[in-house]
Amino acid sequence: MKKEVEEQDYMVYNFKWKEIKGEWQTLEVIAHKFYEESDRMVLFKQNGGIFEIPCWSENYSDLGEDWAEKVKKQKNDELETNKEGDAST
Repeated sequence: MKKEVEEQDYMVYNFKWKEIKGEWQTLEVIAHKFYEESDRMVLFKQNGGIFEIPCWSENYSDLGEDWAEKVKKQKNDELETNKEGDAST
């Protein structure tokens, strides 16, 4: 019996960053997370890989409209899921 695996549909956005005296860099990602205890930013790539930026406090970031759309969609999806859960109780 074959089990069908549903492929997740991730929204991709451009994560832009630069060191204080460096050049802007851009990477397409599906998520990012800051680890305060080790001062590093981890970027999660669409292919399942990660990209780590050490010494994050020495960098700047620029998240654009594509990131804002991702956050808006996630929030709407979350609200819709909560509505469905409330309706079944």
